[in-house]
Amino acid sequence: MRWTLVFFVLLALGSAVSAEPVCNHVDMEWISQQAPISQEAKIVYKKDQGELCEVVLAIDGNLVSLYAGKNFLLVGNFFKDKKSITRETLDALTDIARKERIKADEKEERKTKKRKVFFQQNIRELDDLTLFSFKPGKCNKILYVVTDPNCPYCNMLMTDLEMLAMENQIEIKVILFPVLGSKSRDMAIQAICGKYSYQEYRQIQLQPDTPGCHQADILLEKTMPFFSRAALSFVPLVISGDGTWVVEGNDISQVKQNLGVVCDNGASDSSKGCAPVPEN
Repeated sequence: MRWTLVFFVLLALGSAVSAEPVCNHVDMEWISQQAPISQEAKIVYKKDQGELCEVVLAIDGNLVSLYAGKNFLLVGNFFKDKKSITRETLDALTDIARKERIKADEKEERKTKKRKVFFQQNIRELDDLTLFSFKPGKCNKILYVVTDPNCPYCNMLMTDLEMLAMENQIEIKVILFPVLGSKSRDMAIQAICGKYSYQEYRQIQLQPDTPGCHQADILLEKTMPFFSRAALSFVPLVISGDGTWVVEGNDISQVKQNLGVVCDNGASDSSKGCAPVPEN
């Protein structure tokens, strides 16, 4: 999880002593009542800072600073006497940050390996989930791409895959996995119920009040649980036709390497892809 909005909190705290330590009530249960938080988050540091409780959480391998009052929670940088208390605290927790990062990376690596095994064992099911394909003439290879119609990284990857397919006689089978929210699901339903071709899908714009259909219900009722079994919560994903390799994210250079295609060092704008943003 990455915090993209930082609140700079400038507070002049008095020297009055509270009846009890201000951190007494602050635990994960209380924090989760104040803000949406990962169930796997944990407290790694807690200290009274005048009238606030300074808390540092480990979330997905990152350390995040919070400041708790009696009935509120602030996220951001805390300054006192022109010094960043937040920065001083995080600097003191360097060893903890490193250990949490290592644990998170090892956990993600295990998940990645499990997904690869899952897709290899269930590769035949992907054809039942495929909505349409990009097939430039006679093809001798197949790639499956798992995508969300509202994902910009997916759209970037699709453009690269089209070029790769035309140059190497590859059929690209497209599976819609609308994991990014209600707009994504509405766009997927629009494509399914409208019987979009691949070319129409690539130009898709959400139409208001798009009606659903039985076909969309059936397909999404198969698709969502299938990828839930794979512990997949992001897009895009590229899977080889025989399931022997998987590329997570939109790194076209990895796809080329797995295919044995000569490529450059990869685009500088490659990414792990899109994941849902927690709802407020």
